[in-house]
This record gives sequence, structure tokens and C-alpha cells, in this order.
Amino acid sequence: MRALERNDSARALSELDRVATEIPEHPELLRLRGFALMQRGEVGAALECLLEAAECAPDDALIACQLGVALARSGDVAAAQVSFRRAVELDPQLPEAWYNLGCALDSAGDTNGACLAFERALALQPEHVAARLRRAEMLKMLGDLDEAERELRVLLARDAESVPAWAGLANLGTFQPSPGELARLVEFQASGRVPQAQRVDLAFALAALLERAGDYPAAHRLFVQANSAKRKQVRWNAAAFTALMDGVLDGLAQAPEPADGDARGRGLVFLVGMPRSGSTLVEQMLSAHPDVQGSGENNVVAQVLQAESRRRGKRFPAWLPDALPSDWSRLGDQYLAACGWRTTERRYFTDKTLPNWQTLGAIRRMLPASRIIHCRRDPLEMLWSCFKHHFDDAQFFTYDLDELVAYWRECERAMSVWMARWPAWILPLQHEELLGAPEQRLREAMLHCGISFDARCVDYHANAREVRTASAAQVRQPLRKDYAAARRYGSLLDDLRLRMERSGAGLRPGQD
Repeated sequence: MRALERNDSARALSELDRVATEIPEHPELLRLRGFALMQRGEVGAALECLLEAAECAPDDALIACQLGVALARSGDVAAAQVSFRRAVELDPQLPEAWYNLGCALDSAGDTNGACLAFERALALQPEHVAARLRRAEMLKMLGDLDEAERELRVLLARDAESVPAWAGLANLGTFQPSPGELARLVEFQASGRVPQAQRVDLAFALAALLERAGDYPAAHRLFVQANSAKRKQVRWNAAAFTALMDGVLDGLAQAPEPADGDARGRGLVFLVGMPRSGSTLVEQMLSAHPDVQGSGENNVVAQVLQAESRRRGKRFPAWLPDALPSDWSRLGDQYLAACGWRTTERRYFTDKTLPNWQTLGAIRRMLPASRIIHCRRDPLEMLWSCFKHHFDDAQFFTYDLDELVAYWRECERAMSVWMARWPAWILPLQHEELLGAPEQRLREAMLHCGISFDARCVDYHANAREVRTASAAQVRQPLRKDYAAARRYGSLLDDLRLRMERSGAGLRPGQD
């Protein structure tokens, strides 16, 4: 156990081997072996040990808890949730079981349940930092920004240099530190005391806070540094992505059109476009309607197409020319079954997986009666907003200006192809126009989708649904018209403007 506390799994396994011949089925030794194997990344072997331990000691809460961890890491979140529930039933005083249950519920999209589980963990162990951070994140998704800030302030009261707490506060959107706090944060960022693994997080958070304080040169400088550091941690290839889109556009151009009158997908609304294009606001408005279920980002289209690629033994889009109308019908049915829409009583369902713009030709054939809203925004504002945001393990194209512009260019190219092909199927919705005339533009969007207008959609910020995107805090506020942050940077963004101009569809340097 001391070896495991030092993350020395090799020594731990060596010690366990010494007694394995004497008591090979002792449940505690099996649990420790599973724990050690998890440390080594051998999830499959760890799962075998922990399943055997659970069979030997079915009423051991700690074994049930660690079995849940192994199940979650193996990808079986549903089984993990069952195991964590078993653990808290066996020992309601085990804080780690409540914490892990919260993580499993969060992964399953149950934000309320996760928030309550983290709360139980904190009641048992108030110093549980990870549980407090996760609860604050759940509260943000649920729209309780004041309580989220209080949770993060508890962490800062214990550790004024807690990077996760500062990053969480910066992500609330409305938070602004006092001048003294901001000065100390700037000193901390430059001090060399920041742990290596947290430097990117702090740089993005501090840059956002400097922008809110009006120090645009300092914010710009730090955003550039943060993105440069983050880009070294991710892999993305703009040329390969362009080649992929060439294949998608060519392959779907040859695919047969769906039959007239095919009603598959009726009531489905896909929101597509670039990140930071205002899509969360659009979905929040639509889902305020009593007949609309807002599902957020579910990635089901990609999962269905990937499964088909595995079945055929060909990578997407190589198999597109071989797909028959019956194949597209089958894939459409698979989407409907996987997204869970039919389990709700609402007539309309939104899918806000923005990268679906890449496969609209496939969606057209899978779900021809669906409707598409292309969320658009002033490109300079949108791209700069992407560059400012730390997406963690997603949107790898945003951390380099050339790659960001290249991705945007591909989005524009694909959408121009889809719009030329199906102009009545796709509605472009400009963010600035929605801010300027919300009811008018919202009526047009709802008419396009076949949804009757409801005044509650204009008062979207009162919608109590959870929001699991980077804009979760923003859409809890009444509509504002002053989100144009890029213009405040002036000539500091000329580098981005120049790249956009060179891409063939941008602004000239110096132009707002």
C-alpha cells in the first residue's frame, strides 16, 4: 500500500506476488493488484482482478468503488454507475464512492444527479478539492453562477494560488477579480511557481480576466503565449483535414438523393457551424419552447458513420460511392435509436454537434425531413473568440491562427456546396442579426423548422435546462448586444486579419 501511495506499481506488484501463492483469492489483495494494474494503465487486467475481488467479497464497498473506476476507464459508463451506486449503498459514508458516482453521472449527462453526488462527497469530506471543482462546474451548467462562484471561493480561501479555482472563476464569464487579486494573479503567473501541468490553464484564465479588466495588450500577449504552449500538446494536420473534406464532398456528390416524401428525421433540427458562432444561444432559445427538446452536443452522427466504416472495413468517406438508399435509411434509423429522441414526449429535437457541417450530405440522405440551421457570426469575432478559449481535449485546430483560419475556410467551402445543393433545407442564421432583432430572426428560424412561435423563446435566459458548452454562463444572462470584443483589440488583431485575407475570404488589415 505504501508503494501504491508513491505510484510505484512495480514494487507493489512485486510485494503482492510474494503472498499470491499462499492466499491467491484474498479479496483485499485482488483489490490492491487491480489498483496497481490501473496505475500501470493495464485496464483490462485490472478489471479482471477487481471482478474476481467483487465476486469474493460482494459486500465490500471499496472493492465496488474501484471496480466502478475500472469499468469507467474501460468505457462501460453504465456498468460503472451501477457499481458506484452499489458502493454508496454498502457504505454511505465513503466519500470517494459518492465522488466517482458523480463523475459517472456527469459522463451520462445527468448534471443534477452529479451535482447531488458531489455535494454528498463534500458533506463527508469538505476538503475534497476535486469534488468541489466538479460541483462548481455542475452548478455552472445548471445556471447557478453565484453558488458556483462561492464553491470556487472556498478553494481560494484555502489556497490563493489554486489554478483550477481561478480557471473555473474565469470560465463563469461574469466574474471579475478585484484589482488586488488581479495584480497578485499576474505576479503568480510570472513567478515560476505555477506547476508545469497547470501553466496553460492559468495563462488562458488570466488572459480572459485581463480582457475583462480592459488591458487588451496584456491579454493579447498572454493569449498568444497560451495558445503557443497548448499547440505543442496536441496533434492536428490542416492539409490532412482539407484532403478529408475533398473526399467527403466528392463522395457525397455521387450519392443518390433521398426519395420524395421520406419523413425520416421530421422534427429534428441540426445546429451546425464553427465553435463560438452563437449556437448555444440559438439552442437555448429554441429549447425554451415546450415542444422542443434541446439535446446539446451528442456526436451521434459521427458514431453512426464510424460504426458503418468498421462494418464495411473501409474508412469514411471511401465507402460513400457504395452506399445504397437502403443503407442510408438504415443509418438514419440507427441515429434515431441512438440519440434517444423517441423516449421524449416533445415533437422537436435539437442536435448541436457543430462539426456535423462536415457530413451534411450524409445527414440529408439519412434524415431527409430534418432541418439545418447554420449558425454564423462575424468571422473576426468568431475566430478570435475561438483563439481565446481553452477547449481542453477538443477543437485542436484553434491553437494556431493559420490552422484556425484553414478550418474556417473548409467550413465555408463545405457550407457553400451544401447551400447550393439544398437551399431550402439549410437556414443561415447570423448571430449579430439575432442580437439586433431577436424575435424577428427567431420567428424565421422556427418557421424554417416547422415550430410555432412561443414568446418564452425570447426570454431564453429563464430556461432552466442544463447547458454543457463553453457558453453555459453567457446564456444565463439576458440578451446583450455588446459581445463584439475583437474590435477592442484594434491593430493587435491585424495578424489574424491578414491570415483571413490570404485565405481568400477575410478582412483587410486595420479593418474592424
